[in-house]
Amino acid sequence: MVTSVEQWFAGFLLSLDRFQKKLAEFMLGRYLEHDFGSNSGGGGETTLVPQVLLDVVDGTPRITLHHVITWMDLARDQEPNEYRLAVILAFAEAGITVEAYVRLDLERDLGEWPAGVHLPYRRHAEGLGLDDALIFVEARVEEMCRRYDDVARLGLVRRD
Repeated sequence: MVTSVEQWFAGFLLSLDRFQKKLAEFMLGRYLEHDFGSNSGGGGETTLVPQVLLDVVDGTPRITLHHVITWMDLARDQEPNEYRLAVILAFAEAGITVEAYVRLDLERDLGEWPAGVHLPYRRHAEGLGLDDALIFVEARVEEMCRRYDDVARLGLVRRD
């Protein structure tokens, strides 16, 4: 017989899997929709990496839903450019801390974005119970998956 703790944990993991898949689908769409420099003529590399990271930072267990597109125009960039979506859940005695963000780390000016690190979207909540944390994460994932303008503002060529 499955205990209620096992059922709860299975439900928690299924929710995280659903959020991970939604972020992965969104990022795959952006990856396929735009030329991130691999066809720029100067040679380049482009990668899409979806990950679920489990780690402990300063004694606090964390789960990170992490999606990043990195690209580099070998003729113009010294380091890769990054377009990243992440949701971090940190579990402490005082409750769950959740941070969700969109981050652009640009080696050079691209479209409307100047070179540098940009956080066009960031939401943070602390002291949440598990149910509230999952509700918060679901709402943030929905918001991040409606942020089509971040990539469009990079001035990248849309693929046909």
